Amino acid sequence: MAEGIGTFGTLSRDVLEERLMEARRTYRLNMGYAGLKQLPPGFVELVKKYNPHITELELSSNDLTDLPDELEEFRYLRILRLKYNQLKRIPAVVYRLPQLMVFDASGNRIQKVDDAIGHLSLLKELDVSGNEITTLPESLSTLPKLEVLQVENNRLELLPESLGELPGVIKMDLSTNNLRYLPASMGQLKKVQRIDVGNNLLTKVPPSMGHLKTLKEFNLRYNHLDDRYKAKVEEGLSKFLAFLREEEERERLEEIERLKPIGTPVGAYLEYRCKAEVGQVVKTDMGETTVDNRCWIRTGHTLTQVGSMLLIFGGQLQKDGSTTNDLFWMTMDRMEWHNQPCKGEKPPPRYNHAACYDEENNRLVVFGGRTAERKRLNDIYFLDLDSWTWFKPSTEGTAPTPREQAVATFWAGSMVLFGGHAIGGRTNDLFLLDLGAWQWSQPAFSGTAPSPRQACALCIGHGNLLFVHGGRNNFVLEDLHVMDFVSKNWTEIPCEGRVPPPRHSHRITVHRDQLYLLGGLDELGAQSVAMYRVALPAGQQDTYATSKPKWVEWDSELPYNKNRTATLWNGTISIYQLGSNTLGRVNDDDAEKGLVFWDVFKTAKLDNLKPRQLAEDELRPKNAKRMRVQHTINTAGKMPRSFTQHSAHEARVLQYVQDFQRIFEELYPYRRPLYLTPRNECGVPKFVCTSLRPSQLVYTELYDLDGASQFVADFLSYEPLEDPLHPPDTLPSPMSALEWRAGDSFDMATVLASMLLGVGYNAFVVLGYAPGPVVQNDQRNTVCTVLEREAAAAAAAAAAGGAKDLAATRTGAGAVSRKVTEAATAPGAAGAAAAEPRGPRYLIKPLATLQSKVLAAKGLGATGSSFGAAGGLPAGGGAAGADEEDEGADAAEDDGAVGDPTAAAAAEPAAVAEEEEEESGPCKFVHAWVMVLPGKREVTEAMFIEPSTGRKYALGDSPYRGIEMLWNHRNFWVCMQQPAPHSDSRADPRDVSYDLSDPTKWEPVFEDRGMRSRADGNADESEVARAEGGGRGVGRQDSFRAGGGGGLGATLKAGGPKTPSAAAGKGGGVGAMSIAQRMAQRNKLATPSGGGGGGAGGDTPPRTAETEGGGGLDDGEGVEAEVVPDIPPSWVPKLTIPRDAFDMRCPRGSKLTLYRRAQHEIFARFGDCSRWDGMVERLVLYADEERTVVTEIRETFTRRRDKLRERRVYPQKDTTIEHFNRGSVFALKDILTVKNDRRVFNYYAAARLDGLEKREELEGRKVIQYYTGRDDRLIYISATYAVDPAAAAAAAAAALDNGGGEGGEGNGEDEASSRRSTRKSKRGGDSKRLLPIRKMTQKFGRNPALDADADVAKRVYYLAEGRLRVDYHFGTHRITNSSRTFTKDGQSQIVQVDPLAPRPQPSALLEEYSSLLVAEKDCLQWVRDGEWEISEIIRTRTNQEQNITLETPYYDIVRIKAEESEEEEEEAAEATYDYLSPFLPTLLGTQQLSRGQALEVREKALKALKDRLIERANIIQARLDEESAALAKRQQTFHRDRDQMSAAEEEDYERQTEESMFRIHILERRLRRHEEQALHKYYELDAKLRADGRLAALLNVY
Repeated sequence: MAEGIGTFGTLSRDVLEERLMEARRTYRLNMGYAGLKQLPPGFVELVKKYNPHITELELSSNDLTDLPDELEEFRYLRILRLKYNQLKRIPAVVYRLPQLMVFDASGNRIQKVDDAIGHLSLLKELDVSGNEITTLPESLSTLPKLEVLQVENNRLELLPESLGELPGVIKMDLSTNNLRYLPASMGQLKKVQRIDVGNNLLTKVPPSMGHLKTLKEFNLRYNHLDDRYKAKVEEGLSKFLAFLREEEERERLEEIERLKPIGTPVGAYLEYRCKAEVGQVVKTDMGETTVDNRCWIRTGHTLTQVGSMLLIFGGQLQKDGSTTNDLFWMTMDRMEWHNQPCKGEKPPPRYNHAACYDEENNRLVVFGGRTAERKRLNDIYFLDLDSWTWFKPSTEGTAPTPREQAVATFWAGSMVLFGGHAIGGRTNDLFLLDLGAWQWSQPAFSGTAPSPRQACALCIGHGNLLFVHGGRNNFVLEDLHVMDFVSKNWTEIPCEGRVPPPRHSHRITVHRDQLYLLGGLDELGAQSVAMYRVALPAGQQDTYATSKPKWVEWDSELPYNKNRTATLWNGTISIYQLGSNTLGRVNDDDAEKGLVFWDVFKTAKLDNLKPRQLAEDELRPKNAKRMRVQHTINTAGKMPRSFTQHSAHEARVLQYVQDFQRIFEELYPYRRPLYLTPRNECGVPKFVCTSLRPSQLVYTELYDLDGASQFVADFLSYEPLEDPLHPPDTLPSPMSALEWRAGDSFDMATVLASMLLGVGYNAFVVLGYAPGPVVQNDQRNTVCTVLEREAAAAAAAAAAGGAKDLAATRTGAGAVSRKVTEAATAPGAAGAAAAEPRGPRYLIKPLATLQSKVLAAKGLGATGSSFGAAGGLPAGGGAAGADEEDEGADAAEDDGAVGDPTAAAAAEPAAVAEEEEEESGPCKFVHAWVMVLPGKREVTEAMFIEPSTGRKYALGDSPYRGIEMLWNHRNFWVCMQQPAPHSDSRADPRDVSYDLSDPTKWEPVFEDRGMRSRADGNADESEVARAEGGGRGVGRQDSFRAGGGGGLGATLKAGGPKTPSAAAGKGGGVGAMSIAQRMAQRNKLATPSGGGGGGAGGDTPPRTAETEGGGGLDDGEGVEAEVVPDIPPSWVPKLTIPRDAFDMRCPRGSKLTLYRRAQHEIFARFGDCSRWDGMVERLVLYADEERTVVTEIRETFTRRRDKLRERRVYPQKDTTIEHFNRGSVFALKDILTVKNDRRVFNYYAAARLDGLEKREELEGRKVIQYYTGRDDRLIYISATYAVDPAAAAAAAAAALDNGGGEGGEGNGEDEASSRRSTRKSKRGGDSKRLLPIRKMTQKFGRNPALDADADVAKRVYYLAEGRLRVDYHFGTHRITNSSRTFTKDGQSQIVQVDPLAPRPQPSALLEEYSSLLVAEKDCLQWVRDGEWEISEIIRTRTNQEQNITLETPYYDIVRIKAEESEEEEEEAAEATYDYLSPFLPTLLGTQQLSRGQALEVREKALKALKDRLIERANIIQARLDEESAALAKRQQTFHRDRDQMSAAEEEDYERQTEESMFRIHILERRLRRHEEQALHKYYELDAKLRADGRLAALLNVY
């Protein structure tokens, strides 16, 4: 075949043919040493005839100067060797060989490598050594698979700067050149193992090469290195690389110092101007792009510090509201903003996300947040800061629910994620994400965890401690918690000192055992620049609960700035802001529009900051009310118009009221100024009566006195007056007080009076004086209200047993008691009822008999019982009635003391308070409370209500020290009953008359108004007076109208308070004029139409239309409107309370009150502030006054999935009692547990199939089970366990060794401890092993259908003795019963009461014995089942307490759905898809699937999946069969025509066969994988169907 070819260099034809034949076999053609100067024409065609697919061509040791272009027809050529030729350049055809992997052109005269070398993308080895090359092209660095680069023995003077970008190079030989330096990029060679740069002119090596971790050999010999480099080279490679890294750091620091901008010192800070290039061109994978490096101000971003670099990611831009996913960074070395283009899978734009720095892997981890479409996220991304590449890892485990404003930090290789706002509310769960395995976990923690919150501050301190501060839920929080990752226990840290105000979105850090807090947003949403520091206690976490560290305010030295973002890291504070006083400010308009970027950076060391020097006024606690009012004034434009303006009607009333106040001050200069026109929250003066807004809310719980008063006390947070000696300057509307959830006594009294007036009570706000504990709301010397209610209930129950007509209840402080006696029980009551024309409901109180307090104290007169002190004396007159009352009261008190010890405890503080009241001087503390008079809503006795506590007091037995004035929504009255005319005189509430219609006792602002309305008529006044007549110091209306005669007037004249008004009223007739009458008289004289008058003359005040029906003279309706204006309607809108706020019950979701020997806490029932464990109330009782020894803990729960209602713990007795609602597991009603002693289980028997009512377990000794309602009349089963003698002996010996105390009590304790130790030793080892049973007993009820001798009453199985005994019921009129005893050795003993009855036959006895053996076996199994149920209950309760689940109320479900509807439409569209929708039948309303329908749906779904899997398997099999048939046919054709096929046809056959075999292999693998996965998918769908709630009927077997 070599014919037709001339001479081929020095090769003969035979040699040539031999080499061509070898190429056919080996695909390698060797044409070396052929003496070729060029490849002859036809060479390529000749080679192709032998093998067109040669992969290696050897042309070395020839005289070639070039290669023909036909060489590119060798498309599969992978190796080309051109060594030792005469090439002056690399032939152009070489660059067009796409499969070339090895190219060797060493030993030529090549002077240049063209840029086209970059086209050889598969090139792995390049050898151009021994040439005359002076430079290498930049395109060389683009070869992605180049592994070996040999350029030694050339004339290279420099290398391309991008040479280090070669990603896969392993060996690089650059020796024997003229290189003077190496490019710095060579430090990026990640896989290089050998570098040879010997015999060059190098003086140094790039320090970046110190990071070449894979380098094994580095030849630097025969260079011009300086001495330092030479010395390190001789020490070895590892030390030399370490030296290079040190050099790199040194050069970096030098460069930083050279380029670092100079900061401007401002106090402890250094301020820098930040630069940003607007149109920077940056190279990316997609080419060049232009970026804007200005970091526009934004919200919802994250600021993360990594050494000297700060990273800002995401957020919402203020300039246009857009959401971004840009990453900005800046180093403190250059102060230049950079908008970094990143590679990889970039996160979608988001804000309110969480981020932390993974310091072990140098990456930024981002979690969750919210997209521009308001969709919450729970995805994870991380940014590799070395390559600026984003990755989205696949995580395992249960990920957190989508949420925003969660906080994250880094700890021990994991990201710690806490809190956030998820769909459905805020959370307080804590997750850990292992950043190595990308595994989510949620460890179980104990202790007092923080409440659900978002935007809190989080940091790690002391190694394993996690600190959480502040945040917000429905309120802004200020609490501090710590969690130990080792003990997994939460602890709330009680702090003292200058505690930081509530805040969120702030920063905390631990530095040198100090916790620093900076910035954030306060309760009003304003930016805070304050800084605080607290010293963390040394030692373990346990010390945090008791150490009470002290907060100190630190001077942050930060003035106000329009926009600022900050971070704390490693003892440094770093801040970005808009301008500064030193470097210049930005345009305010641009700042408001967001058209500015953070252009000033300032930093300081925390150690350089100092404590803040506080002024004297700053040391006092800030008045929260003043701050709220100031904020409202600043935003008054958002308030209703009535809050900021006066109507014409209001202006007239204000003028009238001001005239009234001026005249009053002229007449009574010694009196306290009247509280008539305080300013509202907008700074506008308002008449105090119009600040009351009677409102009836939609909640029925607020329609009675107890519910409304307790709600206000719990709902509003009490704040003492800023100046306790004077009323507040500001009285906000009750609407604002409810929104603020806080207020002083005036605010709370206004709210309570508005609510009571709205539901029909005759309520008033009283301004007076109260002692310090009342003003400060200090209840530490009073009995807990819960105990008072229990004592009252016990007293009522005791009284009901002796006298059904006596109803006793306790109300108010000091367990004040109140007794109401029905009219039918009093002598003479029938006659009084007949003479009274009013309805029967007012017959309960006749006119009262006034009593002398002095005589009563001396025991010389009937003073009534303690019940009478609550609101007046009991009905009936004479000694007999008084004696009966005293006897009944004493009996009730004795019963209360015996039945409940809280009754005696409740009486003690009241006595103490009375003694303090008598000993103290005139009280000067101003206070406001509520008074309710009878006459409406069936209120029979007047009372005071303390709004801060909700307690009710009788008028004659209250803690208040004096009354100045009172008002309701109709009028304002000034008390004129001061004993002496000086400022320290106090009108004692016990001696004050509350007949507001008497002007000698009460001076009204509007004459004859307020006690009735036009619709009420005149009757209510007499009702009020009659109802008040029974109380001490409450005068009769008839006595006052009779002038200064007898009755109460005589009493006051003899020993009552002497007031100017009272003195003036002693005469007959109308008496002295009131101030309102004086004003009216002056106005009439000054009015042309008012000069005349008649009747009573000039002293008679004019009557308005409101009191026209009451008699007197009328001067004309029009004149009256001008003389005394009507009270305008309230300027406050109708009060409303949102449902979620109402269910929260108390501010911030929790309220703690300290009582005498008690601590009471209440918690929100629903909403974000509710406790995670469903607790709504907790009462802790103590044995001592200091509240250190706990005797009882009561916890009340609601909405628990496990139906737990209440838990009572007695620590001193190791006893716990748990009560459950119906529907609990195993139908539990309650569980009593005495540690290591016994358990008692009570059940809802009707909910159990076995009728079990009670089970009592004496641990290790006995089990007793009680039944009810069973068909077999079983009522009792007990099992007694055998005692281990060795264990008992050991316990007895231990008891003797321990010794006993003197007396029976000590011996009893030793005996109890002995029993416990016996049980412990008995249970040693496996606690689940079955204890041997010694005896079992069954008891049955009487069956009337059977004869007594045949009706079994009791069966006793003596298992240890092998004996059985049956006792029968007692017959009628019999004192003995029949019985039978069987032993397992065949003996029996029969006791038959009836001697005439036939004795049973042996066969009958044998049958009975056999049945007893079966019954014994059943009873044993019954007992074992009971033991299993006990252990299962304990296990279930443990799991329930570890995984507490709460039931969601309906309104929370509605709120969650409304919140979910805000998510974007895409999420809704995804949610609409339901995998069961094609198979579910049509259901109407709340109809549920039956078991048959559920089975049908399951079968259809599984069949559909099975059909789909089979169909896919058939498709794969068909394609496999088709490919196999085609291959077989092709093979048959080849074998048949093989001798006639050409080389090209054979080549085509081989190619097609190879492709067919590849496809068959892939199809076979795909079929196997499908068969393996099909069964798994089938079982997975089956499990999903069983877990689907809509198919719950599948689990209903019966």
